[in-house]
Amino acid sequence: MTEREWRTSANPRGMIDFIGPGASPRKLRLFACACCRQVWNPFAPPLVLRVVEAAEAFADGEIGGPALASVRAAVAEAVGPANREDRRNGTGYLSHVLGACLSVCHPGSAAELAQDTSHVTACAAADVPLSPVPGQVTPPLADRKAELAAQAELFRDIFGDPFHPVEVRPEWLTSTVVALARGIYADHAFDRLPILADALQDAGCDDEDVLDHCREPREHARGCWVVDRLLGKR
Repeated sequence: MTEREWRTSANPRGMIDFIGPGASPRKLRLFACACCRQVWNPFAPPLVLRVVEAAEAFADGEIGGPALASVRAAVAEAVGPANREDRRNGTGYLSHVLGACLSVCHPGSAAELAQDTSHVTACAAADVPLSPVPGQVTPPLADRKAELAAQAELFRDIFGDPFHPVEVRPEWLTSTVVALARGIYADHAFDRLPILADALQDAGCDDEDVLDHCREPREHARGCWVVDRLLGKR
């Protein structure tokens, strides 16, 4: 994959393959969680929310493997009833959402997680309708393509540009910058990123990639490469 292809790709699975098994397992898991968050809707059971939040906590070392395994077991138990309900209603929504959740809480190696993350992108792209439509198992192809393109944007948000990695300078890490970055990360408060850009500029940051990423209107997710670099996360 060339730099141009990376910047314009609408194929998240190809981007996952390009990053390869050497990618950060934490970032892969957070990307998978972001894909699940993309397709949450009022029909998603509370279990889905708990699973994604648990997977994010596991990625950051806040819970251990046994806790993640317990959540995964609860999802596995719910898959059968979800399949039956989807068949009864003529939709595939719950089945796809829970299938994605099984993957985000997989405890495997980086290579296995990369495969599972590809599975999540496929499941999430099949969940595009914001409400299940009786008799419609999958959304129109154009909607699925649009969702995959949105996932590719999220992937770039989390992994940055591998062709031009950015190094954070110590002088940028003022108390204000660090406090803002921590708050954004903890609260999923990405609407504060333009404020973070202003604080970075006040601290002497003149890196256009960093400042533009914070100020451009776009989707962001936990694992956003700018916030991660400022907090020393990998």
